[in-house]
Amino acid sequence: MAKKSVAIIGSGWAGFTLSQKLSLAKYDVTVISPVRTIQYTPLLASAACGLFNFRLAEEPVRRKHRTDLKYFKAIAEAIDFEKRTISCKSTAVTGDSEDGKTFNVNYDKLIIAPGCDIQTFGTPGADKHALFLRTTNDARLIQQRILEILDKASLPGISDEEQRGLLSIRIVGGGAIGMEAAAEIYDLWSEDMRFLFPHLDGKLTITIHDVAPQILSTFDSKLSEYATKSLQGRHIELKTSSHIQNVESDAIFTKEDGRLPYGVLLWATGNKACSLVEKLNVKKPEKGLPRIITDKYLRVLHPDGSPMEDVYALGDAADIEGESLPTLAEVALQKGEYLSKTLNQDDTGSIKPFEYQQRALLAYLGQHDGVIGGKEDWSGPAAWIAWRSGSLGWTRSWRRRLMIMISWLFVWIGGRDIARP
Repeated sequence: MAKKSVAIIGSGWAGFTLSQKLSLAKYDVTVISPVRTIQYTPLLASAACGLFNFRLAEEPVRRKHRTDLKYFKAIAEAIDFEKRTISCKSTAVTGDSEDGKTFNVNYDKLIIAPGCDIQTFGTPGADKHALFLRTTNDARLIQQRILEILDKASLPGISDEEQRGLLSIRIVGGGAIGMEAAAEIYDLWSEDMRFLFPHLDGKLTITIHDVAPQILSTFDSKLSEYATKSLQGRHIELKTSSHIQNVESDAIFTKEDGRLPYGVLLWATGNKACSLVEKLNVKKPEKGLPRIITDKYLRVLHPDGSPMEDVYALGDAADIEGESLPTLAEVALQKGEYLSKTLNQDDTGSIKPFEYQQRALLAYLGQHDGVIGGKEDWSGPAAWIAWRSGSLGWTRSWRRRLMIMISWLFVWIGGRDIARP
């Protein structure tokens, strides 16, 4: 009996999970994604600040024990649901530019999980000048930029005002990603770098900008208040209700404060729909983020609400009708595990609808402090231990977990590689 072909668009938490768990004895699996690895996003801030090698924050789609799996480094530009064909464009780089070759991929079953793009709210200059935290390459750029501003601020002839402008690190976004980036950068400076640059001590500043009136708005208000006090106690400035109007190469302009200089600008705001999702003729919500609406079995719905045959959507690009699940890695992971089990199952009559199991929300605040929101709210060192332990849980292999723990041990004994004593 011929195997059915399964095409997976995306290699994020949902797509990667399916690529590794779908039965290759039952399906011919093809992954289409511009990124050849899953990016362990909760680990990127730690990698940027030298706690372990960047490679430990990602995992390749291609594996030796799954050589029958096909991977195409490309983006899916369009889908013909009637012909069961995906139009793709190569993103493989040859020379100084992407290849750009176009080709089609046919499928029997389709999983749409392309994720979302970065939301800059159309702020002029943000795409050009800001740094992001979505991939290991982003983490490398952030680390390099931090080292560059420290080196430049140490050059002779640099005035005190210029130094303070260079050493101003601004983070746009008061959610968990922004908090953890601020916390890790604070730890990097306070535990290591300020001893290498004693002449700059007291001049490096970290500021978090958010358009909302409070940080960590997805957490309980008490935890948000605790986080605010904790960060302010470390002299991390919080500018809530901050409206950024323009971004230049060395400064942002806000409605409230005018021109504010920076040496590093990290953009950690929400999501916007990717171009593929925007073009698809499927059911989408009337308000909010345009996401593909599915039924409780993760089947994509036609605009009239009827389910498509053999087409599924999950990850940040999709939501279940009647629900409003957050765009979190945990949701995508659980959907990926559910759908892989469903498709591997022979007895389709016993399939139960997907139910999201709410997990605790965690955020690190620096200096062994954190907050956890869930059935019980935690804060302080216990929350930090849970957050740090949870970092290991995100990785999909024992090998990476072991290497991360060894890296932590070496950092504890001898300092970070980027700031060795």
